Parts: sequence; structure tokens; C-alpha cells
Amino acid sequence: MYKQLFGAALLESSPGAENYFTLEQIADYVSTDSYIDGVDFNYWSSKLPQYNKTYKNNLIDLKAQGLPTSKSEQYNFANLRKLYNLEILDAPDVQYDMERFSYLADKYKTIVLNDSRLITTNDLGKKAPFNIQILDSIHVNKNRMSEYIQLLNQEENLSKLTYALTPFPNVIVFPSGSKDTFKKTPIDIKYLNSTEDPVLDCNTTIFDIQYNAKVQLNETVKTSAGQMNYSMYILRENAELTINRTSRDSGGWNIFDSVFICHPGSKLTVNFTNTGSQYTQENFYIKSSRKTEVSINGKNNIFRGNNYHQYVHQKSDDSDNYSSIDIKNVGKEFASTSFIGRYDVGALSVNFDGSMNNENLMLDKNVKMHTRPILDIHTKEIKCQHGCTVSNVNDEHMYYLQTKGLNKTQATDLLIESFLC
Repeated sequence: MYKQLFGAALLESSPGAENYFTLEQIADYVSTDSYIDGVDFNYWSSKLPQYNKTYKNNLIDLKAQGLPTSKSEQYNFANLRKLYNLEILDAPDVQYDMERFSYLADKYKTIVLNDSRLITTNDLGKKAPFNIQILDSIHVNKNRMSEYIQLLNQEENLSKLTYALTPFPNVIVFPSGSKDTFKKTPIDIKYLNSTEDPVLDCNTTIFDIQYNAKVQLNETVKTSAGQMNYSMYILRENAELTINRTSRDSGGWNIFDSVFICHPGSKLTVNFTNTGSQYTQENFYIKSSRKTEVSINGKNNIFRGNNYHQYVHQKSDDSDNYSSIDIKNVGKEFASTSFIGRYDVGALSVNFDGSMNNENLMLDKNVKMHTRPILDIHTKEIKCQHGCTVSNVNDEHMYYLQTKGLNKTQATDLLIESFLC
């Protein structure tokens, strides 16, 4: 990816040698004056002039702010040093990447996001009434893309670096005329690596659910190397979006920033599971307009020695919004988890109804689990509650199950299943 994006000048490696880099080294490079000045002569500048301004501003902000630190609110329990010390290899050949996903020829309603490229099955690529519309480096619409890229502006998270490494975002539009077509037949979105080597993939993607459309996305995140995702979901008036996201540990690491812009009358439901990885950071940023419904449900079974850190931030600036955040984490031996949830309820957000719940189950004494709710309320006419717990396995429950003939492993699995249900 790096040589394709930055040219041969980026982090030159010796022929035949394996060169490793870190996120800090890559961030430092794209923040140099020479690289920022070179954006004016980039190929994308001629295709989409608005990209030039937005992308340069992003690089300038990245240079000024640097990468997130443990002092940033959403990372203050996270071991960012571990993430920044992970070694990253040069990217593989593009042809090898395309061959890896040739199986899509036999699939339906599937989209693969890999190394800033969007690959679809044949049925989604066809021009048909009310089919999805794709805007990418091949299908360019200057006016529409200019509108979208102006929205790519998040601070104090890793999305600035993700956007720096994927300057031309992919846009997937679900037209209003599709109604509930993509709810009855959901689309599979797969975030995959091009190789099992420790290579960084980056994806910047915008999903536009237009007014009255109802969409379900079944997302699978399976990273064998490293991956950074910055996905923005726009829910237009009265739109409905359901996301079922499954993230699996395949030996890599994963950063996922999800931004949701909820217009009046829209409804958002996110159901997700995660096993953690070398380092996993999953952030949800939700901006609610008026009369929106938001439901965030997480059931995470974090494997032995894995890291999983999450930040959920919902901002409500208008009236009659409903929100439910319910996150459950199970940590096995030497696992490390953290949850930070934040409600920002503005003075005009009367009748806000919010519930935030985070439950954590420690299976071993050497597990680290942190939880922190934050409620910033600026109006009295609301309903808002929160509850956070960290507990161990109940010895009486374990003893009871073992008296019924279950061994310790079977009893533990049953307790985990009942906790996460």
C-alpha cells in the first residue's frame, strides 16, 4: 500500500530485505512538510479538487495533534504503547491481492474492503433500478464526492491517520427507492487483509442510507495482519440501519472508528461481538438529530491475553431522542478490556431518554477490566441512567453446575453463555 500511495520515496527499503515500520513512523512521514506540499501535485487533486483541501487539512491536523495518547479521553485505559510498538511490513503486490478475492465471483450481495479498495460481487456492480451506487476511484462523481469528504473530520482518534493512508474514500449509497430491499436481503461487508503477514490495511468508507431506506449490513472483521477502518454511516430522514458486526482474532490487530450521523426520525441498531486481538480499539461516535432511536448492543468474549478497548460517545443536540447502550465483556486469562461511555445532552435536547449499561465478568484474577460512564447533561427534562459492574465467577454457581456432572471447562462455558445472552 505505501509505495502505491506515497511513491518510491516513502520509507525506502533495500532490495530483498524485509523492512518493518511502526504507526508512529508512518504518521511522522505523512506529517512532513515535503509530503504535505506534494499533495498539490497528487493524481487525485485533478480528479477531485475538493479532496485537495480536505485531505491537506487532515494532514495538517495530524501533524499538529500527533497520534492519540493515553491522556485522550477515549484511550485513558488503553495500552497505546503496545499498539504503537507493533511492527508493520511493506505491502504485497496488488495482483496477489486481487487473486486472493477471486472467490467473490461465486458470491452474492457481498462487499470486501481491503487496503483502500472496494471489491463487490457481480450483482452489486450492475446498473439496475434502486441498486446500490458506488463512488470510488473508478466511479467518480465530483459534486457528490465533494459533499461526502467534507464530513470526514474527527479529532482525538486514529481516523485522521486512517484517512491519511486512504485519501480517496469509498462511498456506498443506498437509494431511497430501494425501500426495505436491503433489509430483507442483507449485504455482507467483509473487512479482510490481503495477506497473513503483518501488513497494515486501511479503509475509509462512507455508507449513505437515504431517506426512508431500510438496510441491514452483516459486517465481518477478520484481520490476520493489521487493519485501520474509518467508516461513516449517514442515516437520512426516517432511514433505518441495522449492523451485525462480528470481529474475530486471526492473529492481527484492529482499529475501527465508526461515525454515525442520525437525521430526524432515523433508527440505528448495532449488534456486535468481539474476541479482542493483539490490540483492538472499537470507537462509536453518534450524532443524533431529532426523534432518533439508537441501540448499541455488545457481547464480547475476549480471548486469553487479548486486548479490547471501546469508546461510545453519543451527542444529542435536539429533542425526543432515545438511546440504549448495553455492553457486556468477558475476560479470560491475562485479557485486558476497557469501556468508556459518554452521553452529551445539549440544552435543547429535551425528552432525551438514555440508558447506559456495562457489565464485565472476570474469569481469572490476572484479568484487567476498566469501566467508566460519563454523563454531561445540560437540561432537566430527560430520563438518563447508567450502571457499570465488574465481577468474578460466582463460586456457588460453579459448584452447582459441577454437581450436575459438568467439568470446570463445561461449567465455565455455560456461565459465559448465560452472562452474554
